[in-house]
Amino acid sequence: MRRATPLLPRLKVRLRGILVLLMAAALWYAGRAIDAKIQPALQELAEYESRASTVEAMNTAISREMQEHPERYENLYSITCTQEGRFATVESDSVALNRARMYLVEAVTQALQAIPEKELRIPWGSLLDSALLNDRGPGWSLCIQPRGYVEGEIRESVREVEINRVEYCIDLELSTAVNMILDGDTHLLYVDNTVPVAHVLLDGTTPGYYSQGDA
Repeated sequence: MRRATPLLPRLKVRLRGILVLLMAAALWYAGRAIDAKIQPALQELAEYESRASTVEAMNTAISREMQEHPERYENLYSITCTQEGRFATVESDSVALNRARMYLVEAVTQALQAIPEKELRIPWGSLLDSALLNDRGPGWSLCIQPRGYVEGEIRESVREVEINRVEYCIDLELSTAVNMILDGDTHLLYVDNTVPVAHVLLDGTTPGYYSQGDA
């Protein structure tokens, strides 16, 4: 004849099982909540770091190229004067500008291919509003890879900076797309940047200053 199992031990076993299930559910929901809070912050941080690294690489490459090869960026424009010795017009050399653009875009392309991998960290304190956890938190690897070509466009402009004085500007507008690889997940990021090539102040008024040369 089978002996009946006492009620109390059976209740303890069931309660223990229910408690385990509740703890597992609580951990699952907590993990989902933390992940939902981490992912947007991580994505925003990764985009900021990727954009900053790309722009910094662009600016550094342009500066180094112009310092190492200044002869490539001479005679991009010519200035004519009146009989009184005042500046009359500024005329750009489109052939020289296009040549300079190609040199600069090539320098930027090579620089972007050498961007090192980074590790991103988000302190727990920024997620949980705890000052005690500001220096603690998980880390993720971030790798930036160029995708396609760097595009560059020369832009010229003249603006009046004060009475009888204008500024003639030659800028290089750069745009590119990079793969932002965050712990194995790839995201596409578009980056635009404008870099000065030549800025010159001239005495005179805006009309009659700017004339673009023939190719």
